[in-house]
Amino acid sequence: MKTLVVILMLVSFNFNSHAQLITELEETRIDYSPLIFTETNNPDEYLYKIKDDHTFDFLKNPMAFMESYFDISQFIEQVGHKNYDSYLVRFSTDKGFLEANYSKDGELKRTRQHFKNIALPLAVRNELWRQTRGWSMLKNSYVAKGNGRLLEKELYRIKVVHNDKTKVIKIDPKELNKEPVAGM
Repeated sequence: MKTLVVILMLVSFNFNSHAQLITELEETRIDYSPLIFTETNNPDEYLYKIKDDHTFDFLKNPMAFMESYFDISQFIEQVGHKNYDSYLVRFSTDKGFLEANYSKDGELKRTRQHFKNIALPLAVRNELWRQTRGWSMLKNSYVAKGNGRLLEKELYRIKVVHNDKTKVIKIDPKELNKEPVAGM
């Protein structure tokens, strides 16, 4: 009986000693990105779709959104083996897109934006109301182009209707900020 107890104790100590081994794991890094990479047919064009829960932030300020969530240096590291002269990166939602053209060194050269049926900024809404009291908006589009981070051209095209008449109003938001200086 003593032998059986001793054997059982040795077996239980053996199981416990194996359970006490510490396994050290490598560090795991988890990143969250609101961008989903999608393949395109053009070899030097890259498409990122914006996740639905981030569409509002993207539409509010596409350039700031791109700068917050897209790292061009990391991107060039990943595709640098292809040795392109420039990279065309498109950020897209169901409302429109922002295209950014980067040099091979990662410098932002040109941008182009095109969006349809978006919420208008307050200054544009006020100007539209001033020009078309009593009219209803049917649809709108926004187009912008720029060099680097600066937008050179911006234009809202807004289609309005009133009593079966339609017309298109064009509003340049840069013109709205030019307030006349009060005279004496």
